[in-house]
Amino acid sequence: MYDFKEKGSLGKKISILCIVLILMVLGVTNFVKDEKVLIIEDVDHPMKTELYLPDGEFTLGYIHSVLLTPAEEYFSVADNNQLKLYKTIYESFGVGLPYSQEKWDFDIKDGKFILKIQRVTDVIHLRVSPIPKHWVSIGKDRYELIDLVKVPEDLVKIYVVDQWGFKIRKKFIKLF
Repeated sequence: MYDFKEKGSLGKKISILCIVLILMVLGVTNFVKDEKVLIIEDVDHPMKTELYLPDGEFTLGYIHSVLLTPAEEYFSVADNNQLKLYKTIYESFGVGLPYSQEKWDFDIKDGKFILKIQRVTDVIHLRVSPIPKHWVSIGKDRYELIDLVKVPEDLVKIYVVDQWGFKIRKKFIKLF
């Protein structure tokens, strides 16, 4: 004899399983994201550093070799992963510091010179040296470029890629 109560029970179990699977898929897709990642590649030696860009922005800084003052270049990342230099902040005028006859906005705040620039590039090539103490800042984190190359004076290539991964709180774990 066929028991209709068992059929109803199986139907409920299948319905509950479907609901749980749908909730899991929705939950995972909220955490799996395509994120911008800054790549700092040592061209002279096969080394790459990947830095997650939670806000799609980073700062490239250095100490000017003659004036011994810091200079910082502020970049944002476009959807096509181009790097947009939008601002430079430095503390003194001198040889090798930003200057142009283009009509850029210029301001002085807290004793620092702020130049609002509009330049776009796909990649930044930079020869790392201990003298200017090159660094990259992302949010409150600062990374010394000399620590990201095998040998001082190596050439680095800085660019951005998209990576899929899990975003859990403020940490990004790449999938592949």
